[in-house]
Amino acid sequence: MNMPFEKLRDISDWLILSALVDRSIEETITSFADKMLDAGLPVHRINCSTFQRHQIMGAVDTTWEKSSGQCTMEFVSKSELAQPSVITRPVGAIARSSSNFARHKLSDPNERAKFELLENLHARGYSDYLILKQSYGRQYDWMDASTESEGVYGTFATMREGGFSDTEIEAIKTLWRPYSLFLKSTIERMLSAKLLEAYVGHLPARNILDGMIERGDGNRVNCALWYSDLRGSTRLSTQLPGDEYLELLNTYFDCTAGSVMKHGGDVLKLIGDAVMAIFPFDRGDASQACSSALAAAHDSLTRAMKLQKEGQSRAATDLYFGIGLHVGEVTLGNVGTPERLDMTVTGPSANQVTRLEALTKPLALSVLASPQFFKAHPDGLVSIGAYPVPDLGGMTEIYSLVKK
Repeated sequence: MNMPFEKLRDISDWLILSALVDRSIEETITSFADKMLDAGLPVHRINCSTFQRHQIMGAVDTTWEKSSGQCTMEFVSKSELAQPSVITRPVGAIARSSSNFARHKLSDPNERAKFELLENLHARGYSDYLILKQSYGRQYDWMDASTESEGVYGTFATMREGGFSDTEIEAIKTLWRPYSLFLKSTIERMLSAKLLEAYVGHLPARNILDGMIERGDGNRVNCALWYSDLRGSTRLSTQLPGDEYLELLNTYFDCTAGSVMKHGGDVLKLIGDAVMAIFPFDRGDASQACSSALAAAHDSLTRAMKLQKEGQSRAATDLYFGIGLHVGEVTLGNVGTPERLDMTVTGPSANQVTRLEALTKPLALSVLASPQFFKAHPDGLVSIGAYPVPDLGGMTEIYSLVKK
């Protein structure tokens, strides 16, 4: 078939405009598919993915299928992309090659036998499968090879008997470049947000992206507060070789910050060897936040005890820490200079939870909770008596975990 030039131009212009505005990938890929079908291109399945150097995400993968009308998105971690099975997939194979295009006629048994995915697509009625790559042009060491694999990938499949015509393939190639531009710009915005979140935490990242970027900007947050600190860190930092101390810190953060995030908390600060985190809640509804914070405390201690029992590294041997739990209102806002800002948490409650944690060492207890925390969520806690806690009003009744 002959593709009308005007329709291709209109779709290309629309894709370029989509790259300039905040439009979701799911919305755009679905509309793109509809426009291609309306133009006479028999595209019944589209998959788009990116492959990039990123702190957390190795790829973002999105698939639309006409049969279901559904569009699904998946974030793929760096560790998943390091698995050897990746290069046994069609896109993985072209990623490691110098080619920017591949076609697999699924009616050919020898062709579809190359990859399990092709067999599956043929069994579902697909007849032709195209892969297009747009590299970012940067060398990237991946899977023991230096390639220009970092970039965007698109696959287009049809169920029409006989597959795509040569003219249709050229039309898809014509649309591929503006489509890849949309993918790159949109996914890089998403990945920038993910990267920001990795460094400053979920809530601060959301506030920054929502426009809280001026010095002095801030808002008040009702929350359960968590503060943990590694025991003996000064001694360990001088006794251990640098790489072993870093291993210890990362193991400690896995146990503490990892548990906080697992249970829905927001890690705001990694302060040397301390973790400041919050579990936000609406005013007057503290019980669930405290329950999650307490569950995170149990989880962190369980992780640490498991590592200590296994004793496979020095990091596990020296893994002891204290946790303070409190409830209150804090201010989350920007402080610093106009050129160097930091979003941090301030207020009496933030100071009080650190004072509470400091008491875990002389009392030889792993977790201490304030009266405010106990009032919001008494389950699993028991009073251990009154102790002087600076900033909490002198002699204060303190709570710890119920022994099981």
